[in-house]
Amino acid sequence: MSSKLHNLAELIPVDINCQELTTQWEMFLENHINSINWDFRVFIQPDILDDYFKNLLKCITDAVEEKPKYYMLQVFDTRLYKYKRFLNLAHKDVDRKSCITIPLSYNAMEAVLFYNDIPGLSPEEHRKTNLPWPEEPCQVAEYSQNHPTLVNVQNLHNVRVLDETSPRVLLQLSFDSTFDMMISRNPSLWRII
Repeated sequence: MSSKLHNLAELIPVDINCQELTTQWEMFLENHINSINWDFRVFIQPDILDDYFKNLLKCITDAVEEKPKYYMLQVFDTRLYKYKRFLNLAHKDVDRKSCITIPLSYNAMEAVLFYNDIPGLSPEEHRKTNLPWPEEPCQVAEYSQNHPTLVNVQNLHNVRVLDETSPRVLLQLSFDSTFDMMISRNPSLWRII
């Protein structure tokens, strides 16, 4: 079902109110900024979250009818964790097959770029060069601001990092089911973006 041009899908039964989401994230930070060991990936349990986020996560898991492998905050915010540059490196996620992403603090101009594989060129080996992937992206996409976004992390991807200071904090639910499996289980839940 999926092609290299289908790497993001909105979970349409679950709505996101960006203003409320931002307010709730800032309130969460006020309460937890000093109690969490911030890093570029912070694995969390939902019980640490406020009721707003617990409810949002429950709505997502109820809709997709699958329990996430783990929950994670991907953190690039100068107040919390400052190093962002490695997001430029093209990669495939090795510890999950797909994820549902909710942007908490995010510059939409820093799009997710998806690439075709190049036969004979290993993404892991190429990463060591710190050079951009040698082909143009086959898809340039943004996370939905209206619904949680399913991401195909098994296709080669990176982020177009515009600067080192604009925040990029994402709440992610990670799954062992692939992008295609998640969609084919109940296609009416999703809108490919």
